[in-house]
Amino acid sequence: MSYNSSTSASTAFGLRVQSLAACALLLTAAACSEAPKASHNRAAPTQQLPQQLSPNSVDFADSLRQLALPGIDVHTFESLLVVAIDNQTYEPRMLADTEQGMSGVDAMMISDMAIVIGSGFVTELNGLQPVGLLQVQGHILNDVQPHGYTRILGINDQGLGVVHRSEFQRTLFESALQAGPGIVESGQLDISKRDLERPKYFRSFIATCGEKTAVGVSLEPMNLYTLGQHLVAHLPKSNLQCDEVVNLAGDRETILAAKSPHDDTYIYYGHPNTHKVSLLGFRSR
Repeated sequence: MSYNSSTSASTAFGLRVQSLAACALLLTAAACSEAPKASHNRAAPTQQLPQQLSPNSVDFADSLRQLALPGIDVHTFESLLVVAIDNQTYEPRMLADTEQGMSGVDAMMISDMAIVIGSGFVTELNGLQPVGLLQVQGHILNDVQPHGYTRILGINDQGLGVVHRSEFQRTLFESALQAGPGIVESGQLDISKRDLERPKYFRSFIATCGEKTAVGVSLEPMNLYTLGQHLVAHLPKSNLQCDEVVNLAGDRETILAAKSPHDDTYIYYGHPNTHKVSLLGFRSR
């Protein structure tokens, strides 16, 4: 026990949100197309977002660095973007809405999150019925699934932790999410090579790395086995000693969002309009 994924294209966004009515100003010039509508009928803060920017992962990584978030380091290697988060500067929070869902903008505007990564596992694409455990601030919204996803990603007084499904007890974490499969365990690759026979998807993932937590996305579709190989090889080179890495793109769509510490500038990888049943956020302590 330690404490400390999708065919839909992920897209980088830059915008300044001025109010809950979502007066949006696009900050990055790129070819645009009509943004997809939100998956649910909720009047989301992002509903008036006028345009969708074409993918440009390099610009997104640079924009993330330019936000100059304290306690945040940005790494790119092998078509992966990894954000290292200092656990003394930020605290993790599980965010969930099983009725209407929440977008990445919702999570940051309503809950004051600096970083948001997603998302939790659901029964169908764009659905809001969670698969496996979903526990928020002591309330069980969905029970543990005894098969399938093998990892429990949880939050308690010690911070963020990962345990195997068989080791989970309700009193272990205040908030928790069933996820998986596990990609790295005890610092070693922990996924079968048979995964290479499966389709490639865009991925999002969480890693526990001692005094830091790493969250990240793949910048192109890839297998989890390949993702794990890259992380095991390159995380130590980025001064990250990560013992556990868990797959998190639970509805086949990745999202990584960040907010400027100085104003209401937000940037996104993925589409901020789509609603998720659960997200993981980090806010300043």
